[in-house]
Parts: sequence; structure tokens; C-alpha cells
Amino acid sequence: MKKKKLNLNKTTPRINAFIELISNIMEAYTTCLFLASEDDRESVTLFSSYSLSNNIKKKCTIKKGEGIIGWVLREQKSVVATYFDKRDATTLKFYDKNEEIKSFLAIPLPVKNGILCVDSKKSYIFTEEKEKILIQMSDILVSIIYSEQEIIEKNIINSLLSLSLDFDEIIIKTKIKKLFIKDFFYLLINKLDLYIGIFLIEDELINIGYCQNKNIIFKNIIYDKEIDNSGFVNWIINNNKELFIEKTDKGNNFFVLNKNSKLEFDNFLGFPINDKNNKKGVLLYIKKSNDIWTFKEKNTLKVLSNLFYKEYLSKKDHV
Repeated sequence: MKKKKLNLNKTTPRINAFIELISNIMEAYTTCLFLASEDDRESVTLFSSYSLSNNIKKKCTIKKGEGIIGWVLREQKSVVATYFDKRDATTLKFYDKNEEIKSFLAIPLPVKNGILCVDSKKSYIFTEEKEKILIQMSDILVSIIYSEQEIIEKNIINSLLSLSLDFDEIIIKTKIKKLFIKDFFYLLINKLDLYIGIFLIEDELINIGYCQNKNIIFKNIIYDKEIDNSGFVNWIINNNKELFIEKTDKGNNFFVLNKNSKLEFDNFLGFPINDKNNKKGVLLYIKKSNDIWTFKEKNTLKVLSNLFYKEYLSKKDHV
């Protein structure tokens, strides 16, 4: 077994199909795969599930020591509960409403990568033999996830290489500033699933490109630093530092530009830019919901942002 972290951002059809297979073999009512947090291993998040219930939470994070799954995470030991009907199923944390669960089995994944669990509405269904089968299938599951992870990483590298080559072509062919901005955002929207891109320079119009109902839209708005002082853009300009935020709580009041431009998002990536006259600006990027920036994407965008601004200054205002 490979001793490295699982760091997939989202599940794949192949992983989901194997979770369904596990559920059928184990005769489970629900099968859940939780993956450990990448940084500190102090929590696990629901990554994939297959269930006959309509009450499975779409998002579920369980901290170490919290409930049965949290105990398995902390102790790295299996749990077989053959008399679970004495508890409310919502104590498992991944059900919105109570279900008549009578048996429950949870095992830790190799290398503390997460938890795999199954439950049933039948009593005493999870024997020691079934536990061994689930452990064996968890080894196969982790190998599948590693394989999917490697495929995705290769695709990202190929996509970023293509992005860089296409951007070089835009630099050469596009001569007008306004068209240069549009071509740049259009490229990112298509190559990196960008949801919103914002390019701003002090005392100039804000150029915004975004994807709406599969259409790419561009618009300009006026930025007033005296008014628009409550958002991320202003923070980046004032501190002259890049800003990276992901997995934001939608209950929090996050503003990209100001209090009138609140956006719900799961990720945010912004870079400060400066010209030779020390005029400050920002390039920021927001991906589509539930998608995050990979390490390679962040580094690539940092380089491209600086190159973009340098080339933008050399472009013409009009024909």
C-alpha cells in the first residue's frame, strides 16, 4: 500500500461505482466514504456515498472523537455495532433524519486516510467475516483513489501546459487592451472552469469576466476605493499580498468588491499587481462551486497574472 495522502477534491464515477459495489456486497442500507482533512488529519469529510435513503447530508464533516466515526478516526480501530437500534441514526452525523438502523460497521482506511462505513436495517448482519471483506475492499478502494488521483494530476499538468501555450498565442495576436483582457478571461473560463475573473487597476474601470448559464459575459464597473473598502479587493490592494481562501462558510459575509457585491463561493484566489508608476491593482479568480484551486494551478496563475499585467501595459488602448 502506498504511504501517501489522498488529496482528491471531488469524487469520480469510478469511485462512486466501487462504493455502490461495496454496498451491494455488504448488503448495506448506506455506505459512506469519509476522507481525512489534508492538513492535520483532525477531521473527515463525506466524500462519496451510496444509500437507499433520501436523508443523507450533502455535506458532512466529523471531527476526531466526535461520535462513532470520530472515535474510529481517533483510535484507528474498527467498530461493529450489532445493536445500533438503541440509538438515533442522526448520531452518525451523516443522516438528516432518523432511520431504523440496526447494525453499523466502520473501519479506518490505510495510512489514516479516512473512514469507510456501512449500516443496515437488519440486526446482526455485520459478522467478523463481513468486517474482513470490508477491510479488503477498503484496500482496493484506496488503490482506485490513488489511480484516479494520478490521472487527474496528469490531466491538470496537460491542461496547464495547454493554457500556457494558448496564452503565449494571445500575447502575440491580441494588440488591444480590452480584447486582451477578454481573451485572457475567456481562456481561463474554458481551461480552468473559472467562474469569475476580475481585473482591476486603481482609477480605472473594473473588468469582470464570468460564466452565467454556460455563457461567458464581460462587463466594466467603476471602482471607488473610498466606497469599495469592505471587500477582498481592497484588502489585497492595502496589504499588497496575495489572498487565498477556500471552503468558505456561506453564512459568513464575504465581499469581493463591496457590501453590494456579495457572492457565495467555495474558493478565492487573488494577486496584487503593480506597474512602474506604482499604480496598484488586483487580479482575482473564483472557481465554480465546490471546486478548489490545486497547488499547481495556484502557482501557474501567479506567474500568468504577473505576465498578463506586464503584457497588458504594452497593449494599445484602441486601434
